[in-house]
Amino acid sequence: MQLDYISLFNKIVKEKSISKVANECHLSQPALSQQMKKVEDSIGMRLFERSNRGIELTEAGKLVYHYFLQMEELYSNLQEEVENLKKHSGTIRILASPVVGQYALPCTVHKMSEKFPKYHFSLSIMTSQEVMRKVQEGNGYIGFVVDQEEAADISSHKVFTDRLHLVCSNKFFGGDTITLEELKKRPMITLIERFSPRRILEKALKDHGESLDEFNILMNLDSTESVKASVIANLGFAFLPYMAIKKELYLKQLKIVDIEDFKMDYPLYMVHKEGSDFQNVPQDVIRYFEKVVNETFC
Repeated sequence: MQLDYISLFNKIVKEKSISKVANECHLSQPALSQQMKKVEDSIGMRLFERSNRGIELTEAGKLVYHYFLQMEELYSNLQEEVENLKKHSGTIRILASPVVGQYALPCTVHKMSEKFPKYHFSLSIMTSQEVMRKVQEGNGYIGFVVDQEEAADISSHKVFTDRLHLVCSNKFFGGDTITLEELKKRPMITLIERFSPRRILEKALKDHGESLDEFNILMNLDSTESVKASVIANLGFAFLPYMAIKKELYLKQLKIVDIEDFKMDYPLYMVHKEGSDFQNVPQDVIRYFEKVVNETFC
């Protein structure tokens, strides 16, 4: 099967339209339909169905799409690394959960580039679960995750412990402390469930005999930046890692409100596939990363 067919299949799934993809790719619609028929023939099952909402995937189509995305990503990684080999000795792919990747690691990656100029360092941001999956699959070399769980063939090393803080704007709440019971009466903004701060918060509340369901959740958002913007706009409280709010605290856009006897650690772990020189990443690079990551966080 041609790689072009895989890419076109993925585009059709995202756009839910063969005609739209055909126009974008300067193909005739019959030609593109014929190419997708060849994909279905090679799989031996129907992959598409037409509906009022456009092109929909069959159950077989959903399975094929899952693997085609991985194949397209792997081919993209291959192209990137071939290009980098022309200038460097290879690419070291770093995967990180959103908070550490956005607010802490860029300075460390810069330090690594200075120390090992013959390598190209690439930083991609995704959830901790996705980081672990890709490191296990070999799609990433070094990962940074929150609240690490044991995983087969993965070496894990705690590199930093941050803290989740309750924050709000100065206008929204005048005090410096609050109880959990008082907090239940106030609007709160949280990240959606797949993000680590939400899971750590739920676990900490459970350990205190509380449930997040008892709180007045105004919004569940899908990025730390959107949560911060909402809190700065005086919409409610939020729990956020310190590394994500340092600038806003300095600018006095946010303030920390203490909760007596309620503290939440935000542990960060560096993970990589076990084994010597896995995928051509020298152990001295991994060891140096472990050595400097704590002191070089932004």
